[in-house]
Amino acid sequence: MTGGVERPYVSKFGDDPAHSHTPDPEFFFSPAIFEAEKRGIFYRCWNFLCHVSQLPNPGDYVTGTVVDQAIFAIRGQDGIVRGFFNVCRHRAHQLLKGAGNVRSTIRCPYHSWTYDTEGRLRHAPHCDSVAGFDKDAYSVSPVRLAEVGGFVLVNLDADAPDFETWAPGFERRLLAMVPEAARLRHARTREFTIGSNWKVVVENFLENYHSFYSGPAHGQLSNIIDQATYSWQIDGKIVEFAGIGGNPDRIPYRMADGRAFTGRQEGFLITYLWPGVAFILLPGANVLLVFGMNPTGPETTWEPLLYYTLDGKLDAATESAVDWFNDILGPEDVEICESVQRGLHSMGYRAGRLMVDPDCTARWSEHFLHHFNRLNLAAIGG
Repeated sequence: MTGGVERPYVSKFGDDPAHSHTPDPEFFFSPAIFEAEKRGIFYRCWNFLCHVSQLPNPGDYVTGTVVDQAIFAIRGQDGIVRGFFNVCRHRAHQLLKGAGNVRSTIRCPYHSWTYDTEGRLRHAPHCDSVAGFDKDAYSVSPVRLAEVGGFVLVNLDADAPDFETWAPGFERRLLAMVPEAARLRHARTREFTIGSNWKVVVENFLENYHSFYSGPAHGQLSNIIDQATYSWQIDGKIVEFAGIGGNPDRIPYRMADGRAFTGRQEGFLITYLWPGVAFILLPGANVLLVFGMNPTGPETTWEPLLYYTLDGKLDAATESAVDWFNDILGPEDVEICESVQRGLHSMGYRAGRLMVDPDCTARWSEHFLHHFNRLNLAAIGG
């Protein structure tokens, strides 16, 4: 046993990606591993929540979850956006649902404890009759919050390093993609509930090996990129992919003329931030896609696809790209991940050999998966 991780979970997973196998199947469905990941990864890392434009006015709020922890961000009457655990300090009822505006106060629907938008308890019925009751001691529990290029990220660990220390250079990379990131507007959301472990979903996202073989939608995906120009860079918790857009005659959606964003003009760009969010630009589409891969259980993942544009609207060409991603590629990816999850329980499968070229340079190479799982194992003590 090493820090709660049993070595058989990584019996053939080695330090050298070119000679390594995958982690063993249990790594992708063990409840013990999932509990270790909750505490060692998601409760301690910076997690995506929303864009600051979704909180334009005092009292505006957005709720979310970090695995099983309900949270919310709210803009206070002082104009500052803050993060909190979404739970009343009295008897643990959740305070808010969805997104909206509370004007000046947050009222618990159970016993009407009332908090201001800065999280301070303002009133609790009959509190004046309770011996020694101190309203100042029962503010809503805070969650650390960072605004990164206009996007709101939260961290449940009060002692975690600030975002730039935790993921140095990420904001710079994001703003190089979309200098206008801070003034984007939310245009559309599509959500998938996937019957697979979150790491299966991330692995499927990171590797290009399957893009040529997995199905008709993935054949179209491989056409979106000029594969001869496909490049990548691994930098700690950040993985970046880039490639010139493919032949417009083979791209499976309408192409917009040019790109509205003034940043990097490669047709295809991904900046992935460990553990489970990526920022994507598609060729011929005036939209920044934020792609979430969020665990909800040992074998279930919630995958929101959030689309942001300069004005909160989709032009006709961009809408066709969004529809293709949502309705064609997305369902095919879900089917792939769920098939893998079922296969991980097969008595006929143990650790699979990672397909990695010796120099870790080929566009089909799976060394990204090796790097990803090294980050995961380090975080949970394995």
